[in-house]
Amino acid sequence: MNTKKRLILIDGNSMLSSAFFGSVPREYYDKKPGMKEVALEKMMKTSSGQYTNGMLSMTKTLLKLFKKYPSSHIAVAWDVSRRTFRREKFEGYKAHRKDTVDELGSQFKPMQKLLDVCGIANFMYEGYEADDVIGTLAKKFESELPVVVITKDQDALQLVSEGTRVWLNTSTSKDKVKEYFGEDFDLTNYQVLDNYFEFTPETIPYFYGGLSPIQIIDLKGLEGDASDNIPGVKGCGATSIYPLLNEFGTIEAIYEYIENTPENEAKAFFKDELGIARSPIANLLKKSNEEIANEAVSLLEKEYNKQLVKEAKDLFKTAEDKAIKEEAKGLNKLEEEEFKTVVMRLAAELRSIDSGIVGKESAFLSKELATIETNMEQLSDVKLDDMELKLNETAMYEMF
Repeated sequence: MNTKKRLILIDGNSMLSSAFFGSVPREYYDKKPGMKEVALEKMMKTSSGQYTNGMLSMTKTLLKLFKKYPSSHIAVAWDVSRRTFRREKFEGYKAHRKDTVDELGSQFKPMQKLLDVCGIANFMYEGYEADDVIGTLAKKFESELPVVVITKDQDALQLVSEGTRVWLNTSTSKDKVKEYFGEDFDLTNYQVLDNYFEFTPETIPYFYGGLSPIQIIDLKGLEGDASDNIPGVKGCGATSIYPLLNEFGTIEAIYEYIENTPENEAKAFFKDELGIARSPIANLLKKSNEEIANEAVSLLEKEYNKQLVKEAKDLFKTAEDKAIKEEAKGLNKLEEEEFKTVVMRLAAELRSIDSGIVGKESAFLSKELATIETNMEQLSDVKLDDMELKLNETAMYEMF
């Protein structure tokens, strides 16, 4: 076997989950009463009742991988739990996901044990995701030998570089590839395994509107990610996000521009130079109810005059609550004392309505949530030798 000097980093949760759901009996997906129980009876398991379908399917995938791409080094990264540092920053991160079904969850530890017995390194750390382990190992060793990341998580595309490729488990169709690259494009060079497509620094811009790999982070920051419950900036879509990122590069640069440029001038530039018909500025700079309330109260410290009333009306106009916006229209009809009383009341009402994070706060938080950690201290002592593949097939078959 001609082994190539290459480090393969696998998202274990991703691969085992795909292996499990791709190998369950068809009755498993039938919503009729009792059909799931029928599927569970058919599903592969040991005499003690341990389900093994995902393990077997993942092992087959690994063996195909080793046969087609003999590699010198390999490691599998795992999530420990959903309580990671990202959940500490944003309680809603991945909070909408359902608990892992027992028939899948029960296969994680046995699969990790199997890999260990076979001579394949496992890595997992409390508070971090598999992505962070993979990101750290990729950046640590990509200058020493080529790195391949195998996952179904698009976040990993930010790791793509001259030294790192991502093999994404995706439904990218041949027709879509031909549409991007032309009829003469040789798909076989990139369809590395069944349903896995190789993303490189050259291919990512075609699929992501001209963006570079590292800009995937900024894309998620503005667009959000429903699968991870990353909010992004509500109201900002691809028609504005891609032109903005192609022009300014990062979220930070976009905000630096719109916060230091007269709005009319910025809108004209977006429309005439970037082709953005509908300005995203209002959404990018949207204030939360708490921010609006605080600014409204601070206005009352200024001298009462027509300009102050206009500022208050314009401020409340940015709120989403229709009743508050409607009442704020009549602020100019009130005497000073009544005006102040109403402003204080409207501010209090706004504070009682949780608008969540919006605008700039949401953009920067979302970018932070989407950024893969590439410098985990826990992996500082890991060496390439720790991931050298010494496949023990005899032990593997004995365990099965």
